[in-house]
Amino acid sequence: MSLFERFDAAFLAPAPAERLATLRVLCGAFAVVYLAVRASVLADFRGFDARTFEPVGAAHLLSGPVPPSYVFVLYALTLASGVAFTLGIRFRVLGPVFALLVLALTSYRNSWGMVFHTDNLLVVQLGVLALSPAAATLSFDARRARSATPTPDARFGWPLRLLCALTVTSYVLAGVAKLKLSGVSWMHGEILRNYIAYDALRKAQVGSIYSPFGAWLVQRSWPFPAIGVLTMLLELGGPLALFHKRLAKLWVLGIFGFHVGVLATMAIAFPYPLSFIAYASFFECERIWQWPVLKRVHGMLPS
Repeated sequence: MSLFERFDAAFLAPAPAERLATLRVLCGAFAVVYLAVRASVLADFRGFDARTFEPVGAAHLLSGPVPPSYVFVLYALTLASGVAFTLGIRFRVLGPVFALLVLALTSYRNSWGMVFHTDNLLVVQLGVLALSPAAATLSFDARRARSATPTPDARFGWPLRLLCALTVTSYVLAGVAKLKLSGVSWMHGEILRNYIAYDALRKAQVGSIYSPFGAWLVQRSWPFPAIGVLTMLLELGGPLALFHKRLAKLWVLGIFGFHVGVLATMAIAFPYPLSFIAYASFFECERIWQWPVLKRVHGMLPS
């Protein structure tokens, strides 16, 4: 069997429909809650100076800021379609609609001075799910069709593996960016140490929340070379997680620990990775419905 044939067989290996549907529910629910929590910065831009508007991503289609009422309508439609996405209602239409609206809304928000890279992975994963048969079960569409739960199939497997590949790629790009910015000197740790120190000092001066642990840690130089090397190994070594289940679990735990470390040292939270939902595609995530706390939720989901 050729290398291409092996890749094709692995990428198109069958997977249960419930696993993909579970991802749809998890990602959709997170997105809806995330949008609701961030309503104040996603739905109202009246306090922003129009001169600071610099289009990012999908916002490049705009020649300038749009009226505040338009943004509020966009936000409301995004939230409503997000509920439909999560519950699997008219998914073939509303799934892609939701993914596009999230892209539009987050692009518009990022066009006002600061780019929030924390949104990128969520937007990409929603796009993949929206174009997949993620509503074949655990959805109102499945209940309406009154069809039996599909057997494991390649059409449920390729989106899972694509999600894993895109997740890994996002971290590889972060590692490449570090190398491009500072070369291998990043692994010496001093750049990271200075960045944490600057972050804590700046936040303390402006009265923002900073990490006392980070401020304490930068007074010691010895941990940072190890942290720098480990960071690069996790980011650039991510593709190894695509070839072995045990390596995938170790990589996910390592990269999750990386985000916990960022939170502990700089008080910067990446909500989607810290929810662990960002990495659910690496696991048999449908098993969560066996947890006592979620059994009742599973029983309420249409199938």
